[in-house]
Amino acid sequence: MGRFRWSTSETIVITVRFGVLTLCGVLSLLAVPSQPIWAPVLLVLIALGTSVPAKTTRIRWIRSIVEAALVAAIIGVGIPATDPLLPYVVVAPFAAGLLAGALPSTTTVLTSLFVLSATQVINDQLPARAEIGLIAEWIGLALVAGLLSAWGRSVTTRDQQTKSTYATAHHLLTELRDVARVLPTGLDEISLAQEVLRALLDELPGDRAALYTNGTGGVLTQLAHEGEGRIDWIPDLEAGCWGEAWTSGLPVQQFGMFDNPEHGHAVVFPLRLGDRPLGLIGVERQAAGWSGASLETAQGLANEAALRIDTGQLFTEVRTMATVEERRRLAREIHDGVAQEVAALGYAVDELAANASDDHSRTALMGLRAELSRIVNELRLSIFDLRSDVQPTRGLGSALSGYLRSVGTDSGLTVHLVLDEAAFRLPIDVETELLRIAQEAITNARKHARARNLWVTCRIDPPKAFLRIADDGAGLGSPRADSYGIDIMRERSDRLGANMSLRARVGGGTVVEVSLSDSVVIGG
Repeated sequence: MGRFRWSTSETIVITVRFGVLTLCGVLSLLAVPSQPIWAPVLLVLIALGTSVPAKTTRIRWIRSIVEAALVAAIIGVGIPATDPLLPYVVVAPFAAGLLAGALPSTTTVLTSLFVLSATQVINDQLPARAEIGLIAEWIGLALVAGLLSAWGRSVTTRDQQTKSTYATAHHLLTELRDVARVLPTGLDEISLAQEVLRALLDELPGDRAALYTNGTGGVLTQLAHEGEGRIDWIPDLEAGCWGEAWTSGLPVQQFGMFDNPEHGHAVVFPLRLGDRPLGLIGVERQAAGWSGASLETAQGLANEAALRIDTGQLFTEVRTMATVEERRRLAREIHDGVAQEVAALGYAVDELAANASDDHSRTALMGLRAELSRIVNELRLSIFDLRSDVQPTRGLGSALSGYLRSVGTDSGLTVHLVLDEAAFRLPIDVETELLRIAQEAITNARKHARARNLWVTCRIDPPKAFLRIADDGAGLGSPRADSYGIDIMRERSDRLGANMSLRARVGGGTVVEVSLSDSVVIGG
């Protein structure tokens, strides 16, 4: 047999209800003349009945209105003898506000006012002016109590939702971590896409294949490819086999390969998660076409792969959001902490220099001031480093050019930028790694090489990319024991599977090159 269980809000309401009932009892005992015994007895019965737990907000609302009407009727019939019971009109609006909200609370106040007025009309008696004032005071207090309790309810509900959201996020992230540890390829979307293509080509023999996912602005981005040579297919979602597969959700086969329509065959498989299109897989070969049974089996593999690809993309998005937030947090801490303190120290040095008694001291202080200004400038650039990010609406070229404008302005470097971007974008995590490599190389040229000129070349033609940062500084020299910049750049490059080279520049300086393909044509 179940037991009655009150929530925290219901417990508060019950406490207030019987506390006010006790107050009414004390006032009734002190009242002269004494009131009829039936009135407080009925209030006790109403209090007991309305303290039973309610399952829904709707029931609580209705019950509060009923309680307000009954209490107002009991008090209204017995006025002026029932004046000591007027504090109880506060209970129903308070309960409605805390348990149901502001609208139910206001409704109960209006109900009390209407019933009190109606009983006076029915009894054909008008209360004295003093009693009208007393009733108005308690009705006003009831409205205030109801609105305050409704506000308390909204605050409590918001806090509970926030705690619940964090609890849910903690649970999901814990599960995600555990699942990622046991998956054969983890949750890296590129590795997952590569695995899908290999499995598909095992089932459906072909010469070349590429997997595209829905990227920025509705443009398909090549996530992975298999086969020899460069794959630069451009899926058209409005026409051809690409568009038909995207719209119909079924595999579409055509005579002729994507790049050579006179020979071979090609087929496009849609990637869908339920009714939501995620991407397309294109396969081609020189030989004859595939049978309907083979296409059906391969489409089954694509359907199974859709969930994995989407999961990998979600994981990448969460990881990117976490990284971006951490970098922004560090930027805020530097700006609000060290940067402000160093700037304040600079002002103090200015004051000391202005009051210096001899030229030697003044010169030394001005030198110190210049060094502090340099440190503040470095901190400002570090903050900009941390806040520079690749975003869904802001690609590598835009982020890199914005970063270079800031570096050129704040450091005095003359920047020469060559930017060549295709219509398609690289995956955001790849663009982010390339941006970080560029930032590290540019920082080395600015801080350590004392360069005056910076030449940056960025060519993007997914899935290929080429990045070169050259300077006319002091050159490589002997690395410092505490220098990890080059190691970090190599680690990032290895993570992408890219080739990175570091060499001296003809005429002095250093050249850093990162290439996602050996076949990229490198311009001057």
